[in-house]
Formats: sequence, structure tokens, C-alpha cells
Amino acid sequence: MRQIDENLRRVYRQDAGEDVPDRFKKLLQQLKDQEADSGGQVEPDE
Repeated sequence: MRQIDENLRRVYRQDAGEDVPDRFKKLLQQLKDQEADSGGQVEPDE
């Protein structure tokens, strides 16, 4: 999860010269919350 967050930030800083869009920040927060609620175990979609 942390790697996705860091990669998105790196891409937006390098290419767009701007911060990560709010919609991505919200999505990342939802994923982090889900991961925390499941004790770090996010179930894969099948």
C-alpha cells in the first residue's frame, strides 16, 4: 500500500508538477482504512 502511495506522489511531482488529486488521496485513504480494519490483511478480489 505504501509503495502505491509513494509512486503516485512521485509521478505527479515529476510529470505534472502538482500534488496528487484529491480523488486519489481519498481512494488511498479508503484502502488504508480497509487494511487497518482487517488487521493488515486486504482480501484480493476474485
